[in-house]
Amino acid sequence: MSDTAHYRFQSDQARRLARQVTDAAVREKLLEMAEEYGRYADLIEARSAEPAPVEAVTAH
Repeated sequence: MSDTAHYRFQSDQARRLARQVTDAAVREKLLEMAEEYGRYADLIEARSAEPAPVEAVTAH
């Protein structure tokens, strides 16, 4: 499982659990965690989509 897939899975799990709990504080924390996992996945995706830096070609 890729890092992106892992964080998306964790985000989904936290959201599912948040729908099941009755404690509002716990639900809010789980939703915050879900958002954070989603941001991690987005960041990893963005970094992997960036082109590799082009090394300067030096004249000899």
